Amino acid sequence: MGVKRAVELVLKTAGEFPGPIFTWGPLIHNPQTVDFLEKQGVGVVGSQSVIDKDSTVVIRSHGIPPDEKKTIIDSGASICDATCPKVARVHGLIERAANRGRDIVIVGNAEHAEVKGLLGYASGKGFVVASKDDIERLENLETPAVFGQTTLIRQKYLELASSIEEKFHGAEIFDTLCDSTSQRQGEIADLAREADAIIVVGGYNSGNTKRLFEVAKSTGIPSFWVETADELNPDDFRGMETVAVTAGASTPHWVVSRVIERLERFNERHLPPWEWPLLKTFGYITIQSNVLTGLAAAMLAASAIFIVGGKAEATMLIAIGLFVMSMHTIYDLVDWQGLALVDPSKIRFFWVNRRLLIFFSAFGLLVALPLSMLSGIRTFIAMCAGTIFATVFVSLKRMPGFLNRKGFATWRSIPGAKDLLHACGWIFATGIVPVAYLLPKWWIAAAMLAWSVVFSALRVIIFSLTDMETDRVLGRESAASTFGERGAWIGVFAMMALSIVVLAIVSFVEGFEPFAGIEALFIGYMILMIVHFRRAGITRSTWTELAVDAGFVISGLLPFILRFI
Repeated sequence: MGVKRAVELVLKTAGEFPGPIFTWGPLIHNPQTVDFLEKQGVGVVGSQSVIDKDSTVVIRSHGIPPDEKKTIIDSGASICDATCPKVARVHGLIERAANRGRDIVIVGNAEHAEVKGLLGYASGKGFVVASKDDIERLENLETPAVFGQTTLIRQKYLELASSIEEKFHGAEIFDTLCDSTSQRQGEIADLAREADAIIVVGGYNSGNTKRLFEVAKSTGIPSFWVETADELNPDDFRGMETVAVTAGASTPHWVVSRVIERLERFNERHLPPWEWPLLKTFGYITIQSNVLTGLAAAMLAASAIFIVGGKAEATMLIAIGLFVMSMHTIYDLVDWQGLALVDPSKIRFFWVNRRLLIFFSAFGLLVALPLSMLSGIRTFIAMCAGTIFATVFVSLKRMPGFLNRKGFATWRSIPGAKDLLHACGWIFATGIVPVAYLLPKWWIAAAMLAWSVVFSALRVIIFSLTDMETDRVLGRESAASTFGERGAWIGVFAMMALSIVVLAIVSFVEGFEPFAGIEALFIGYMILMIVHFRRAGITRSTWTELAVDAGFVISGLLPFILRFI
């Protein structure tokens, strides 16, 4: 939690403050993350650095001693404190114990950044021990207060704390170990019973990753510590059926994902088709570029037209797909902080290919508008209006005065703005544009819009569940961050129930498409997918986006399939 929070705070700060951003020492003990942050313009400074008063300095997750914090304050720079709350709690405990006159004993690595920070709160009364020999050298301590580096192995800390208590009767022992670290260490024993080998992923300068590796080696099965996927050797895993993968607290999930993908390639012939690397690579590119998103929107529009008995022109569907693809790409480029937190691999894809993506976004809009003209002047006017509004709204740095006075400094601060923007964009593209194209009677238009609203809202709520933690950190009020996970899932089930009602109406009421019932296959697919996500858990990933948008593609393909039956 502390590591993730630190990275999220840095990205949030980088998006809000115009001046230079630095971290006081490496933010976390992971070179890949530090390198990633550097590419986002976040530098690293230390006690010997000259700090500009217009800059913002982020205190790393391990915390720092009070005298170093005073150095930052005296420089005139702004401070963003990303100290892990669990470490900050230990700072307070040590400070209070020292103020009571207690000698402070810290069990841990004296050279570790966290321990140096803890020692700074001991008011010169602190000692660091890492072994029983260190404890033997301690003398003349009266009722010392004992604290542990938060990432220690619990058994080791308890053994050393017990030795201190035996030597100094009345010593006060504090449980300062991080529960998530202890839990991760304990899980290795469970993994070892099911696996032929264990891989620990994390930086070689990470203390908690080192301890994970020590625990893994103690299980007796082959254990490997790697920092990146490139270090894996296929010969080490020949004849193995199951390999367990765990990671240090500071290891980014995209690094872990690459390790897993490389392992899969070692034994590719035993993978199910949906895990084939070539298929996953194709899925990755189509999703990262928002091509699949645009196709999904076009197919949902096609199904909205189909259920009311209309016929969709290919030119209009292509225009809708290009519009949605371009708008999503523009949004991702503008809202890169949120994207970096939810899917760092995608932001890397965007930064590497940003010029090409900007070109294709502009090109897509320039092609979409003339194509929409081929479907009629009403469609063209609707597409122009939507393009202008979306581009201006997403690009707004400040809100109009009347919204500013109500406390909405940016569009992101409007309650539910993120989900509302995405939902409105999809409803516009998959509902309003098709209605403008057909200009049907009001009840037919209502059915088309209801179909669009239900599935646009469903898609938004599903992805708000995957982005819930990030939205909370960035202060964005989405469905899941506002109503909670349970409330969001209720919304998902409500949308599926409404979709069944809409399909029932258009299937049995005269005047609509008599074969609209074929869309029950689409609804069935979505229900099965949602049930799976509900049971197995849902996270933002290539597979999740592929599974969701594939459903929308199915909805538009069904009418075409029906023609050949």
